[in-house]
Amino acid sequence: MRLEKGLLHVYFGDGKGKTTAALGQAFRSAGRGLGVLVLQFFKPASNPSGECAWGGQASPPRPGITFRRLEQRHPFFDRKADKSLIRAQILGALEELRGEWEREAWDLVVLDEINIALRDGYVTWGEFSALLDARPARLELVCTGRGAPPELIQRADYATEMRKVRHPMERNIAAREGVEF
Repeated sequence: MRLEKGLLHVYFGDGKGKTTAALGQAFRSAGRGLGVLVLQFFKPASNPSGECAWGGQASPPRPGITFRRLEQRHPFFDRKADKSLIRAQILGALEELRGEWEREAWDLVVLDEINIALRDGYVTWGEFSALLDARPARLELVCTGRGAPPELIQRADYATEMRKVRHPMERNIAAREGVEF
């Protein structure tokens, strides 16, 4: 199965559920036979969260889904992070993705936390806009993360804001393995 027309989804905001919604879309698409790539920024491969650990890092959790993670953590979580290395790795991953797009290797791509990379200047809007312009017409693209730039929201076919109303952190309940990661 191939999509006739791919659309752009942007999941953003300060509430929980951006990655969860994107992964739900990935599993739904894979269940219908589409090839899916989930490219995760700021979520190191050496510390897999539940979505990767479930099926093991070496094998996708479901046929048709491939997870890729860059090793660098965001400086918010790693004060010693090399910002120029982060930018180089992100740009390298996006360039590799552009090549895969030219070969139409994927039907759906999730760029998890790309909004943060844009917000914090690891990728400029010009660089990312050029990547969007190169996207195959049949490719469904999902962008997640806090701080989505207005230009991306404006360009989206789906723009969904996850808004925090209440969160366990407000009661000093830490993130829980299996639920938040």
